[in-house]
Amino acid sequence: MDRKAYYKQIFHKSWATRRNEAHGFSEYDKNLCCYISERVPSGEKILEVAVGTGYPFADFFQRAGYSVYGIDISSDLIQECRRINPNINCIVGDAEDLPYANSYFGCTYCFHSTWCIPDINKLINEMLRVTKSSGLIIFDTLNRHARQIEEGYRWNLAERRIGRSLIRYGKNVAKIILRRGTPVWHFVVHQVPTYPEEIYKHFKEVGITDYSVMIKRDDDSLELTSEKKSFEEYSRLIFVVRKSVKETFKRE
Repeated sequence: MDRKAYYKQIFHKSWATRRNEAHGFSEYDKNLCCYISERVPSGEKILEVAVGTGYPFADFFQRAGYSVYGIDISSDLIQECRRINPNINCIVGDAEDLPYANSYFGCTYCFHSTWCIPDINKLINEMLRVTKSSGLIIFDTLNRHARQIEEGYRWNLAERRIGRSLIRYGKNVAKIILRRGTPVWHFVVHQVPTYPEEIYKHFKEVGITDYSVMIKRDDDSLELTSEKKSFEEYSRLIFVVRKSVKETFKRE
């Protein structure tokens, strides 16, 4: 099972509840919302890539007066989003091939999700394409240089080994017996962190030079920096692009 199939068929079974109860609307999330709302006029069309159920980001922006659109690969999550957030224009679709016209949105963002999308460069290209000149593109990444991120990723890769596969099997059996959680029998490394240098390189290849990086501190505050480095001490990096009038992007 590949990652797209996993997010279409498996992920939604636990995510809607876990997103609300375990993660909630964190200070980090609120700071991201404030960053956008301070820079994008109310009433503007904005797009959330990997919208899920709409909580918390799309829900925040619709309440703030924006015309909010959302796309997610899971039909179940979109169905739930339509149920609880009928004012969000949400559809089922692929983040690597957004079904929107060029230069359509004033802001396009993707939070808590770039590590779920197989080809982050295609995601970036599509976000750039559908955002209008002077519009804002913003997304966060898991920084693979950060020790805890790299260790977690390697641990997930190691689950392919027989011993850890047996542990997974035992956990699934326990879920069935105790009726707690959803068993996942198909192994897939569904979260893949990114080296920031890969983003810098891709921006250079597509002609993006005016961008910034925000770092997420331990207290969930955000710090904007113009530095382009590895940031080993920070697990979460946020990339911010203000699309220039001269930059045009078309579907490949």
